[in-house]
Amino acid sequence: MNYSGYLIDEYKKLDGGKSDKVIASELPAMTVGNVSQIRTGLRHLTPEQAMTIAERCQMDIGEVLVRLDMEKAKSPAVRAEFEKVLKRLAGVFAAVVLTMSLALTPSPSEASASA
Repeated sequence: MNYSGYLIDEYKKLDGGKSDKVIASELPAMTVGNVSQIRTGLRHLTPEQAMTIAERCQMDIGEVLVRLDMEKAKSPAVRAEFEKVLKRLAGVFAAVVLTMSLALTPSPSEASASA
């Protein structure tokens, strides 16, 4: 399955499953025919449509947009570069999470002082 189709399926899961007609009515510049073409790989979501889905599904918008560009890229070299960008983003995110968790963890002296 293509990434645009995956995003449509994730969006469809909201509220217990939406019909293609409902999906088309909720996404910018979308028709039922477009949804069908996306599912078959004949068409891709636009960045605006992908952003709407990402926001509503609480997905990382940057990652969604990079993956959408990867899907549209014709060259394997371009797709490989997008993959490198995603790996760097994942590394940065992991570093931020680690830093935040360390900052919120009390030091041994703070822990013993409160006991």
